[in-house]
Amino acid sequence: MYILIVSSSQDPNSRSRILAKQCQATLETLAIDTKFVDLDELNIPNFDNNTIYESSQYKYLHAITKDAVGIVLCSPTYNWGTCSELKKYIEYVGSTDEQHVGALFDKVITFVNSAGLPHSYMAHTPLANSLMLDFKCIINPYNVYVHDRHWVNGMLSEERKPRLVKSMQVMHELCALLEGRTYKSEWEI
Repeated sequence: MYILIVSSSQDPNSRSRILAKQCQATLETLAIDTKFVDLDELNIPNFDNNTIYESSQYKYLHAITKDAVGIVLCSPTYNWGTCSELKKYIEYVGSTDEQHVGALFDKVITFVNSAGLPHSYMAHTPLANSLMLDFKCIINPYNVYVHDRHWVNGMLSEERKPRLVKSMQVMHELCALLEGRTYKSEWEI
């Protein structure tokens, strides 16, 4: 069992990437196996529902996602939503056709968002709804939302660290409880 942490920011000074690394470190202190993927390093081509299936990026992302029991999706908040690279990742690994089955079905998902202001704490909600309804994902209700006032000298404030830790603890517990589920989802309404 491992939990996949996906960092989706393209910013070289990304706070959401810092949070992603802190999520990984927290899970590892709980003796949880993790894998980390930074979408900025993969140069992912645009999704075309055709040639992408032959790309090394698709094959890697699909395999690492399919085998994960849960996924921590880390994103900056832009325009009251998650970033486009995170959405592109979901298009990639979620795509299903006659030869490919989406890798997101039945995953436990935790959202980790970094933002400038405290007002967009629900920015992940449209994406969470899509993952829940389309892929039957279980959404961790303990998401992490960090804004400018939660940073002190480039580090997450002591006030906000407990939320990150609790979110990862709940993520671990949900993954462990659901690992033995008896159902397997696919495209269905």
